[in-house]
Amino acid sequence: DGTKKWEFASIGGSISSSPTIGANGTIYFGAMYPPHTKLYAINPDGTKKWEFYPEGEVYNSVAIGPDGTIYAGSREAKKLFAINPNGSEKWNFVAGGHIRTAPAVDSYGVIYFGSEDQKIYALNPDGTKKWEFLSNGMVRSSPAIGRDGTIYIGSHDNMLYALNGANGTEQWKFNAGGPIRTSPAI
Repeated sequence: DGTKKWEFASIGGSISSSPTIGANGTIYFGAMYPPHTKLYAINPDGTKKWEFYPEGEVYNSVAIGPDGTIYAGSREAKKLFAINPNGSEKWNFVAGGHIRTAPAVDSYGVIYFGSEDQKIYALNPDGTKKWEFLSNGMVRSSPAIGRDGTIYIGSHDNMLYALNGANGTEQWKFNAGGPIRTSPAI
């Protein structure tokens, strides 16, 4: 009916990402909390479940894997964090540049994301690198995954790439005539 159900106001800073909602209704989002950023997990009733310090700003939304693992990219730390549903760190992967994209996770648990080092990464569920693809510009576009496993992602080199999700080979690219910062939707 449009009335406020609850609010969570003890953040201490600005919200820097869109919320992501888990299967059990938990709400995840990043917030600036100078001098750090926190990743919050909020229960459906508005109470705090846990908070995680990711060593830098969580600029975009998080992704949730099939097993409930939460994935968040950190801009300053240049890391992709895998976080257990209880808020503890599972592993982290260091990229070569700032991560300003939301990751995407396929049905097998493979995680895809871009970085300002001009690369698009695919990580196995255990945090090991499956493949990387080098574009000719920094990647601030979040990936979209097609039904057939194709990864679609834009780059500041003006290209929208279609990559084979299994091995990272380029299937095709489209020149948009300017840097692509937005995320594709299928």
